[in-house]
Amino acid sequence: MVTIYTVDSFTRELFKGNPAGVCTSFQDVSSSTNLDILFQKIATEMNISETAFITKANESSSNSRYFLQWFTPTNEVDLCGHATLATAHILFEKYLQNSSIDELIFETKKVGELKVKKCDNQGRLQLDFPMGNPQPIELNSEIINEIKSKLNITQDIHAIELCKRTKKLLIHISSIDDNIKPQQNLIDIDFPSSIRSFIRGIILTSDSKTYDFISRYFAPWNGILEDPVTGSAHTALTVYWSRLLNKTILNGYQKSARGGHIECELDEKNQRVFLRGYAVTVMQGQLQIQKDYLLEKKDYSE
Repeated sequence: MVTIYTVDSFTRELFKGNPAGVCTSFQDVSSSTNLDILFQKIATEMNISETAFITKANESSSNSRYFLQWFTPTNEVDLCGHATLATAHILFEKYLQNSSIDELIFETKKVGELKVKKCDNQGRLQLDFPMGNPQPIELNSEIINEIKSKLNITQDIHAIELCKRTKKLLIHISSIDDNIKPQQNLIDIDFPSSIRSFIRGIILTSDSKTYDFISRYFAPWNGILEDPVTGSAHTALTVYWSRLLNKTILNGYQKSARGGHIECELDEKNQRVFLRGYAVTVMQGQLQIQKDYLLEKKDYSE
């Protein structure tokens, strides 16, 4: 059978944070085996923001090194923070609980190696991710008004930056409240052709009395109207707010309905961002089909 877990990331409470699917059943299969169509079908069936899949890293027999992929219900994505945290959480909790291994290395298609290590014995983990690179851009008033209309933004906009590395548009507004509501037709905004391919999500962010910053994230381009807690967005948010506040360690809170807290640290010298948080296992289940059959089938179009 094929085993799948669901994990709530960036929280210590059930039903908070960001849920992710984690499939570990193919960890003994070489990453050179193309299972993308199968993984996409499983992710579509799971129907949560991202499902992560690990396979065997090329030429590696180590229990600390894997090849990692992430799929939304509609497509594969280059990077997903909360599903990476969820994957490491499951490996440490279910497979490496009696091992001395305290750091995992994930090879990826697009973003190089990602490292996740234990921070302590209480379940807190640290993600080591590439640093985002948000840069100021100018958008005409028509596009800005369309964004405000489609997200129901009434607050003042302080800055707009684009992170091409993570394909996220970052918009700093004066405050974030529950009146902000995403619409699917965000994807209809006619961004300039020079940046259109670099926008797969919109981050709204503001300062906060409780945290260094708060945010919300919308990604209908990836089939996700609003993501509850987004690790990859915080690789850009960390850079942006570090420059504004002149500090390298920041506390962020994603103010979605589920909500989640991420401690962020900027290592500008090495171009990395460290994201720290907890995760909790919610469910374990099985696909009612044999893994060997799936590996032999090859064609999953039927």
